[in-house]
Amino acid sequence: LDQITEAMGLPEGHFYDLFIENFIIDHPPNMRRIEPFLHRCVELNKLDTIRKVVGVIMDNPLYSSKLFEIAEDLFAQGQHEAALILYENVAEVEKYQHSERLALCQYRIFTIQVGDDQRQNLRVATVFEVFVERLDEIDQLDALKDLANVYRSLRKWDKVDEMARKMRGKAEIQYSFIHNEKRKEGTKEKKTRGPLFGYIAYADLLCGSVCEAQGDYQQALQYTYAYADLDWVLETDDDTQHWVNLFKSWAEGNTYVYKLLSGDISVLHDYVEYIAETVASNEQISKLLNVIIA
Repeated sequence: LDQITEAMGLPEGHFYDLFIENFIIDHPPNMRRIEPFLHRCVELNKLDTIRKVVGVIMDNPLYSSKLFEIAEDLFAQGQHEAALILYENVAEVEKYQHSERLALCQYRIFTIQVGDDQRQNLRVATVFEVFVERLDEIDQLDALKDLANVYRSLRKWDKVDEMARKMRGKAEIQYSFIHNEKRKEGTKEKKTRGPLFGYIAYADLLCGSVCEAQGDYQQALQYTYAYADLDWVLETDDDTQHWVNLFKSWAEGNTYVYKLLSGDISVLHDYVEYIAETVASNEQISKLLNVIIA
């Protein structure tokens, strides 16, 4: 069809609507024909055509599994607008099912729709939060971390605290699980986006930021000391060491901040030196703001 269109000197995709009417609407859905057609529509950014195709075939819920697979491929390729159309349709068809696939659709929709609009972020976070527990145990950690970050940007400190505590508890269970002697002989486990110990340490960092927002600087310091001391981490690879060093650096800076905000001005010189030596120039203004506030 593309070759015919080109030979006739017409724009790419000129006959796609006719193709849908003649070979998709009037026939039982054939995914071997539809899948490459959808990918071609993505290449041409014909999102309305994708919506039309999906709207036709989603009358039959049997096709939701294949559409979900296509959506996952598109998501991995960074084709988020097209993937969103598929995820939303699959989620609509399966909205009354208590399935992991539905939860994954909602997670992807949340990930794609989070942006600069804070009202939109609050809406999508609220919708997605109820689906977290339906995800795979590993995906739950990334989901809780993403939710915590969104709520943190919204200054919803009660929600940040809730997500962080849930994440810490689940991460501790998983960390203990993978280092169980019996488990070492098992099959390869699904991985989180970052090192598993980092979810425990990051939960403490988040709880520290909650305490800071509430003016409880002494408790914030206790959380900071927790993620500064990572001697319990069993991994020794380079990636682990990289993250351990990052948490120690963040802990050093936050220790200065919380002491300053508590009224301990003896750390002022050390904090200024820390800012000059370790903080990127685009972050220095926010760090110096801590000094002004103190």
